[in-house]
Amino acid sequence: MNDWLSEHIRTLTQMSELNADEARRLFHQNLYISIDPALRENRTYRVAFAFAVNLLCRMFPTTRFDDLKDERPFILPWAGTSPLRGNRRAEEVVLVFGKRPSVETDAKIVSANCHDWHVYIDSPCDPDPKEAWNPVLGLLAACYAAARVSKVLLGDAVDGPFAWSPFSILDFRNGSASFDWSEPLPVGDLYLAGVGAVGSAVLYSLAAHGAADGRLFLVDHEELDNGNLGRYCFFDFHDVGINKSVAAKTRLDHFGLQLRTEAISKRFEQFYDERHAEDRQFGIPRLLSAPDRRDTRRHFQSRLPKEIWDASTGPDQVVLHHNAFDPKLACLECIYPEHPDENAHWKHVAEKLDVPLERILSGESIAERDADHIIAKYPHLSREGLIGKAFDSVFRQLCSAGTLRGSDKAVLAPFSFISGLAGVMLYFELVKSLCPNVFHDYQRYNYTQLNPFFPPNPDFREVRGSRPDCSCQNAMVRSVYSRIWAS
Repeated sequence: MNDWLSEHIRTLTQMSELNADEARRLFHQNLYISIDPALRENRTYRVAFAFAVNLLCRMFPTTRFDDLKDERPFILPWAGTSPLRGNRRAEEVVLVFGKRPSVETDAKIVSANCHDWHVYIDSPCDPDPKEAWNPVLGLLAACYAAARVSKVLLGDAVDGPFAWSPFSILDFRNGSASFDWSEPLPVGDLYLAGVGAVGSAVLYSLAAHGAADGRLFLVDHEELDNGNLGRYCFFDFHDVGINKSVAAKTRLDHFGLQLRTEAISKRFEQFYDERHAEDRQFGIPRLLSAPDRRDTRRHFQSRLPKEIWDASTGPDQVVLHHNAFDPKLACLECIYPEHPDENAHWKHVAEKLDVPLERILSGESIAERDADHIIAKYPHLSREGLIGKAFDSVFRQLCSAGTLRGSDKAVLAPFSFISGLAGVMLYFELVKSLCPNVFHDYQRYNYTQLNPFFPPNPDFREVRGSRPDCSCQNAMVRSVYSRIWAS
């Protein structure tokens, strides 16, 4: 547990004026998560409750919660379906899905509800035990409830509004639509590149919805390490040391979905280039993009997927983008152009790990020779613990442990609900694209920014045009794209 909680502590200290001990104390405050007994048989509320437990337990490990006495989609970092500590303690905060309790308590009460595509956080709402099945509404209610609870527990160390107003997840205002979430959702051949924090939330959304039908290709070359568990909501400690795509396939298969899955333990670019060398007509029809580097996003776009949905995160930001290579609209390279300071972080990683910059930029995992260089500078590390890991993962680990020599720079890992919000929204954008007859009026944009600590702002959705100097405007590139997707 220490590894993944250390990342949250590191992030909070960098976002605030707190020291590590003060931040650690805040994360060990007592939280209780409850669901109104009248709502326990409602699928939407059950999903919201389960996901909120998942996200908040990864930040506040002493969290306790109601036991519904049945199988739930609980995925806790320590595995199982029980709190890490079961003894009764006085809670600082109680999160309630449904009506606020009538009994008096010294704890701060946060309420979360959902109704007709709307999320209600600490807002008046009469919860309906017959609320229609809407898994994305439930999941997003959980993300924003987790944001509100985090603000209450962490106080002035993080940002957040004094009061929340209800909002529709469709247009961030008051939109509504008629959609049957129980109907099959044909996704065709769908690729998820990056089974990390955002990708985990995409997979949780797929599993919670349970209606996707087609083939899902999970592409990731890295293994899961213990430090990931604070943000990777689809995994627990049993998955540590296993390739992320393999671990994700194993868990997805347990849900009994119609979706057929295939694990590809390679970098997406390597996988694509190998397949394209064998078959020049090979293409990626639908790509969910969730890497952690802007240059990687450009590499993804250069493989000319027919359609791509992308999500990225920062300590207080989620960015979503979608494109079908329309020449008038921005592609991923337009959104994430190369700039002079882009490699500043990677130069810093190379310097602190004492390895060549080209090794960092290669996207490959740590090899034996790399490990020798790193151990020479950090002798407390082991070769077995380094080989096969990502350079940035080791850098983050050293940052979190406070052992990075001569470093005044930190990599801020987003809190669990931020990655969760990005992944759920990414899945929702896919669903809306696949069902234009229902959601056409709610897709008049290709770029969205969210501050996860605040209700979503409709003004931060926009249509971004292509850049004249981008490769997507190159006649040869467009010709290749047209040949791949001529049919």
